Amino acid sequence: MLNWIKRTMLTSTCAAYNGGKLHPITDNLIQKYMEYIPDYLKPFIIHKDYFPELIEDSWFNNPVYWKGRLISPQNETKFKLYFCGELIDNSIVGKQTSPLAIYADSVHSGERITLFDERYNGYEALLIEDNREHPLSPEIQFVDKDAETEFEIIILGCSSTDFDDEYTATEQVRLINGDWVNKEYLKCNAFDFISILIRNAKGQVYTILEMELC
Repeated sequence: MLNWIKRTMLTSTCAAYNGGKLHPITDNLIQKYMEYIPDYLKPFIIHKDYFPELIEDSWFNNPVYWKGRLISPQNETKFKLYFCGELIDNSIVGKQTSPLAIYADSVHSGERITLFDERYNGYEALLIEDNREHPLSPEIQFVDKDAETEFEIIILGCSSTDFDDEYTATEQVRLINGDWVNKEYLKCNAFDFISILIRNAKGQVYTILEMELC
């Protein structure tokens, strides 16, 4: 889990979306931010049944984060993880020479869900740099420090950009790939922080990805 200093930094960053103020947690506020789950993840996210170890965590419950538990179309909640990148101290990180990608395969059905692909997902991929043609490094199965390979997964993120303020003079914004989208699309998909947490069969919860995207 994030250390106290980094928690404070990330909370402050994401709070900027609300004018620098952290609002009291209400059902309406939670629902507002759940609407900002990226489009590519919405079919695979449920906002319930979180790991008990996280329920009382003030960082996890900060409502400026969209978040959810991963579920397959067959209602499976256990996955094997694969990634294109490097594994350092139980965390997945990108390589300098190739984009990062992380996938979850349902344990029983084998259906694959893209959790994050640096070439296509997030603020930098949409608005800053076109990495679509960059090749991925060879895929690796994730094995955690307890030698476990099957996990329950929570994914969360946020945006520190107020797109209504950033693009006051236009309703449509041109992406780095040339496509035009509205600001509601950016609010969901141009996130600039993403984190992935897992729980293994031994009940251990680990943060395996923390990444800022701008």
